[in-house]
Amino acid sequence: MNFGVVLVVIVALVTVTIAQVDQYATQETKILYQRLKQMARDETKIMFGQQQFSVLGAEGGHSPYLTKTLVHDNGIHGWIFGDKQARQHSPDDLCDVKRMTGSNPAMLGLDMHDLDYKGNITSHWVGRLAYERGEVITVSMHHSNTVTGNSPWVKKDNGNVVKTVQRILPGGDHHENFKQILDQMAAWANSFTDSNGKPIPAIFRFLHELNGGWFWWGLHNKAQNTEHELIELYRYMVKYLRDQKGVHNFLYAYSPDKFSDKTDYLKTYPGDDYVDVLGMDYYYSGSSSTKANFQRMVKDVVEMAEERGKVSAVTETGYMNNGIDKIPNFWQDDILDVLKTEPTTKRIAYVLAWANHCSGNGHCQLWVPFKGHPAENDFVNNFYNDSLTVFSSDLTDMYH
Repeated sequence: MNFGVVLVVIVALVTVTIAQVDQYATQETKILYQRLKQMARDETKIMFGQQQFSVLGAEGGHSPYLTKTLVHDNGIHGWIFGDKQARQHSPDDLCDVKRMTGSNPAMLGLDMHDLDYKGNITSHWVGRLAYERGEVITVSMHHSNTVTGNSPWVKKDNGNVVKTVQRILPGGDHHENFKQILDQMAAWANSFTDSNGKPIPAIFRFLHELNGGWFWWGLHNKAQNTEHELIELYRYMVKYLRDQKGVHNFLYAYSPDKFSDKTDYLKTYPGDDYVDVLGMDYYYSGSSSTKANFQRMVKDVVEMAEERGKVSAVTETGYMNNGIDKIPNFWQDDILDVLKTEPTTKRIAYVLAWANHCSGNGHCQLWVPFKGHPAENDFVNNFYNDSLTVFSSDLTDMYH
């Protein structure tokens, strides 16, 4: 017997086992994971995604979309795809990016929020349509604080948020309440199916920006969570959803906010057995948000992901406070050109923008331009038309 060959085979099998969190994932979910890894290792392709691109938008609103009170900038109609449209199985035709470029983003971001009925109906329907178009789906969660029942943002919560994470972990006085929420998350995942009833794969990006101080699941705020508690919470959620509730259509993403170095990034890392995607959220917001810092962080994430056989990604980015209004070529100058600086930083699977969202009183939160916006031509000509960026119309089959 050739023991060298046997050893290689064993090592290979162990590598495959470690590489994906859920060994019992659906076939489509396993293939998606492999496709994402291939995309991440390919220095010629980066997918562009946007949060809720078919649910929220800033331009082109019309009936049956919800448009009342969403008018801005001298008659431009923002819009919302409502649950009534989802219940009627209406098409999700509108998309700010598509109205500029002719193509949807390659990735659709959804959010579980508080798992309310109307939100679930809408996210399931637009998610199914995106999946049937071949787009990739990522799901985040901005869930209210389990202990207080108030906002995910600690500054907006006047309740007692102290030791929130400790109190929802096993042994905590709100653990059973938290399990009920996890049961709802599992029900969402297990009922997220295509027209044939098969589970739709998704990247589950929970506890995002956990190194920041703004969420109840964060650090250095009045919740007084510890790094160890956050690691335990992440691990517990994965094990509960996967092992107890039979969720097998999730890939699991870890996505801190800005970090100083690799050690800082890994201080809340739950371990290779619990993570499929190593991501980072990076928003330009001031003098400290430099291109050099963005490049350094992307490079760090890529190197850490490749060392572990994982997928690397920029899981959220953009310019705060509608910076796109003042910097029309932002998506080329501050994102694409930075990623092109060296081969390593081109080895990410995707970059995702947040949702364009009009909230009334003439105000819209913008992360990408819309048709007629001053930045439209720059976005189309310099970002969309670049050979590196991948949109929905460029995608090959990610699931089969």
